[in-house]
Amino acid sequence: MRWTPRDVAFALAIASALLAIAWPAFEARFSACPLGYGAKTTGPARARHHSTDAERDADVTTFANCAVGDAGAIKDITVSRHGRIIAVEDVPSTRFGVVLDCGGRALRSGFVDAHAHVVTGGFALDALDLRGVRSKEEFIETLARAIDAGKEKWVLGHGWDETSWGGETPSNAWTRGDERFVGAKVWVTRTCGHVGFASEAALEIAKITGAKTVIAGGIVELDDEGAPTGILKELATAAMSNAVPKRSRSERDEAFKRAFEYLLSKGITTVGDFGDIESLVAGADGYAQLWEDFETLERWDAVGDLPIRITSYMPLGDWASVQSHVAWNGGWTRENETAASRVRLGGVKAFLDGSLGGRTAAMMAPYLDDGSTSGHLMYPRGKREKILRKQATLADAAGLQIAVHAIGDAAVEQALELLASIEAANGERSLRRFRIEHSQHLTAPIDGQPKRFKRLGAVASVQPAQIALDERSAGEKLGEERASRYYALRTFLENGVPLAGGSDWPIVSADVFAGMRAAVERGDGHESQSLTAEEATTMFTRGGAHALTLDGLVGTMAPGAFADFIILDSSSDSDIVATYVGGKCVHGRCLNGA
Repeated sequence: MRWTPRDVAFALAIASALLAIAWPAFEARFSACPLGYGAKTTGPARARHHSTDAERDADVTTFANCAVGDAGAIKDITVSRHGRIIAVEDVPSTRFGVVLDCGGRALRSGFVDAHAHVVTGGFALDALDLRGVRSKEEFIETLARAIDAGKEKWVLGHGWDETSWGGETPSNAWTRGDERFVGAKVWVTRTCGHVGFASEAALEIAKITGAKTVIAGGIVELDDEGAPTGILKELATAAMSNAVPKRSRSERDEAFKRAFEYLLSKGITTVGDFGDIESLVAGADGYAQLWEDFETLERWDAVGDLPIRITSYMPLGDWASVQSHVAWNGGWTRENETAASRVRLGGVKAFLDGSLGGRTAAMMAPYLDDGSTSGHLMYPRGKREKILRKQATLADAAGLQIAVHAIGDAAVEQALELLASIEAANGERSLRRFRIEHSQHLTAPIDGQPKRFKRLGAVASVQPAQIALDERSAGEKLGEERASRYYALRTFLENGVPLAGGSDWPIVSADVFAGMRAAVERGDGHESQSLTAEEATTMFTRGGAHALTLDGLVGTMAPGAFADFIILDSSSDSDIVATYVGGKCVHGRCLNGA
């Protein structure tokens, strides 16, 4: 790979930001909080701090000669047997316990991805990848090759984007008469995850034919003769997901393991997991699968086989099950005298709308390129919205954190109104941390909704790598004036709104450096909304920890925090050599073979 001067400048800026984020932990030796918090801790993820000076005599690990601090000063990091940071200090005359030599390489806090779909991402790693398809012809040929290779099997894939080839969405009319597609079972989702394309054989299996083209909460696109084109949106995708053969427990386990390996390779040591997308769109029919997946993570964690920290969110409609589950634990991190659990229940989530790419993001005004629609609210005003408010109010009263998916400006408005109604019913709560996922489009004036975020204590959970998904078409779909209020990251910060960085993987890559680059180097014509490298880094460290209510425990190198960090190559500040969780190497080229 040839680095341009711009690439080098970006890497240096990110390196400086990582150093600046970590620097407060490295001034002399901190006095560790007796409850285990790091610096500036305000979150509820409390846990006992087992580390004492006595541990420095025996069961500790010292990461020696590590480049940390503003100027890359060489420091030692001492980690307790419980996987907590005891101290970050100048190189001492005597070292204790096991010594692992960084050899002068940079050691930084592990990243926090506040929003991903872990097992879905694992499936995507093994599915047909359509993200690089750039024409209608290439789309057809890519599917044809997969059909031929799979013979009688289903072809499952993800990532197509019609804006890459001019805007025409896939249709079975493209392949009608092509013998390669006769009887072929194809289901491939758009890059946004809210839209999919099904072959004629797949539609027949799902019983989506001329006789059944209306699905509650979903959209089945029809041709001029009233027959399905193959394009399904929102909850209509559930019908297709139900038609696809169910994956076995072993297949799901393998998907999780692929996902862990991938996330750890990106330096992500903590992730907010919003569950299997197919199970989510299935509504109440998907709850059992979501719980089965969570309980699998719990079993692995109980025997020390979970290599990453996961905070799971379940559907709002199942809030009572979350509240009664032992893993809820009042929102606190569970631990015993030897270790803290790596998996926890964080709260609940509801979808308020869809995606811009599918024209299902709920907007205040109709789409410019399709005046027949202004998007799709999952909880339309009236009876459905009353159900939303009742469930959310009850969940909040039970102490659960609530997150809502809101991409369009109308959905963001509904989210803010929902939060205001919750506060009116249940009163103010300092640790509510209501999360508005995506917060992608804002009403005019651009700072109007962010001021209400701040007043109500909402967190803007954003996915900057997704800027590239819609930048080609936002102006066409909405007009330049509305498109200018797209991913208003700078405006959020200027109004004091906490920003949490995530990916929504597998919608886009979970590469944190790519996400930070997108936030810093806005290529969509809205450079005024760019962040500095330090602000972008904060989103994926302390910002993510704040959204997950894990302040002081992850996303920081302060004493008392979990010893989750990455080792970077000395020749590149974005090349991750190894990833450590709880002071143990879980990915990459481990120091001294540890």
